[in-house]
Amino acid sequence: MSGDVPGATRRERLRRAGLPEPGPLRTLTKATLANTLGNGLYYTVEVLFFVRSVGIPIHRVAFGLGVAAVFGLLVSIPAGHLSDRRDPRFVVATSAAGLGVVTATFTLVHSFIPFLLLNVVAGALSGASGASRAVLMGRLGEGEGRVQTLAYQRAVTNLGMSVGIALSGVGLALDTRTAYVVMVLGNALTFVVAAGFILRLPSMPPRPVEAGRGRAPMTVVLRDGRYLAAAVLNGLFSVHFVIQSVALPLWVVEDTHAPRWWVSVLLVVNTVLVITLQVRASRGSGDVVRAARVYRRAGLLVALACALYALAHGLGTVVASAVLVLAMIAHTLGEVLGSGAAWGVGYGLAREDLMGQYQGAYSLGRSVSGIVGPSLVTALAIGLGREGWLILAGGFVVLGSAFTPLVTRAVRAGAATPVVGAAPTEGSG
Repeated sequence: MSGDVPGATRRERLRRAGLPEPGPLRTLTKATLANTLGNGLYYTVEVLFFVRSVGIPIHRVAFGLGVAAVFGLLVSIPAGHLSDRRDPRFVVATSAAGLGVVTATFTLVHSFIPFLLLNVVAGALSGASGASRAVLMGRLGEGEGRVQTLAYQRAVTNLGMSVGIALSGVGLALDTRTAYVVMVLGNALTFVVAAGFILRLPSMPPRPVEAGRGRAPMTVVLRDGRYLAAAVLNGLFSVHFVIQSVALPLWVVEDTHAPRWWVSVLLVVNTVLVITLQVRASRGSGDVVRAARVYRRAGLLVALACALYALAHGLGTVVASAVLVLAMIAHTLGEVLGSGAAWGVGYGLAREDLMGQYQGAYSLGRSVSGIVGPSLVTALAIGLGREGWLILAGGFVVLGSAFTPLVTRAVRAGAATPVVGAAPTEGSG
C-alpha cells in the first residue's frame, strides 16, 4: 500500500495544479499552449500589420480574409476524410508546419495579390488543421474521457490566447513595422513548435470501416440528415460567441451608461471563468443523451444573459455595470455548458470509423455563426435594442431545446448509443 501513496499524492498535486499527468494529454496540451499563445500574439495585430505596415487598404484586407475563410470551409470535409484514412497526427502536424511557413512569408508581402494568395493557402491549411485536429483529439478517448480532453484543451486555449494577447500589447504600443514583424514571426514559430509536439503523440493508425458498410466515400456525412441538422443547430447556437465579440461591445458603448473600458472587464470575466470552469462544466456530456439535456440548460443561461444585457439599457453607471457583469457570468456559464454539450452531440452522433468527415461537417455548421452571426446580432441587438435582445433570448431557448428530440430519435434509430449508467467523472484538469 505504501508504494501506491507517492503516485497517488503526485496525481493529486497535478490535479490541484490543473496539470495533466505525463502522457499524450500533456503532450497535446503543450502543442495547444504553444499554438494559441502565438495566435494571441497575431490576433490583435493581423489587420493592423497588413494595413499599417504593408499598406493594403482595409476593405481589401477584409476581402482577402473572407476569401481565406471560404477556402477553409471547402477543405474541412476532405481533410477530415484524409484523417480517417491516414494517421491524423501527420495531417495536423503538416497543416501546422505549413501554416508556420505561410505566416512567416507574410512578412515578405508588399502588395495585395501575394497577400490574397497566401491567405487562401493559409485558410485552406487552417481548415484542414481544424478538421484533422478534431479527429486526433477524438482518438485520445471515448465518451466522457473524450469530452474531458476537449474541455481541458479549450481551457488551455483561453489561457494561451490571453497570454499572447497581453504580450501583443507591447508591439501595439511600439506601433512599428519591426514590432509587427516580430509578432508575426513569433506566431509562425509557435506553429512549428506545436507540430513538433503533435508528432510526439502515439501512432494513430486508420480505423477500419464498419463491417458491411463497404468502402466509405467522402460524402457519407452529406447523406446523414440527422447529423447535418445537429451541425446546423450547433452553428446557430454558436452565434452567442458573436454576441460577445460584436454586439456586446457596441451595446455597452452606445446603449448603456457603463464606461467604455467596461467591455474589457467583461471579456476578462469571460476568459477567467472559461479557464476555471470549462473542465468541470463539461463533466457528464460524454453521454449523448445527457449532452442534449445540457444544451437546454445552456440555452436558458444564454437567454438569461441576453435579457440582462437588455436590462442594462437606461440604468445608472454603477447598476448598469453590475448588471452587465451578472449577464456575462450567466453567458459564460451557458458557454461552457454549451461547449461540452456540443462535443458530446458532435462526437456522439458521428460514425467512429468516419470521424474525420463527420467532424469536418460539424465544423461547417459552426461556420454558420461566422457567416450569419455578425449581421444577425447587429440587426437585432443594436438595430432593435431591448426587443432585439429578447428575440435573441427566445431563439437560444428554442435552439437549446431542439437537441433533445433530435438525439432521442437518433438513439431510437440506432444512429447513436447512450452511455448506459454514465456518470460525471473526474477530469484531468
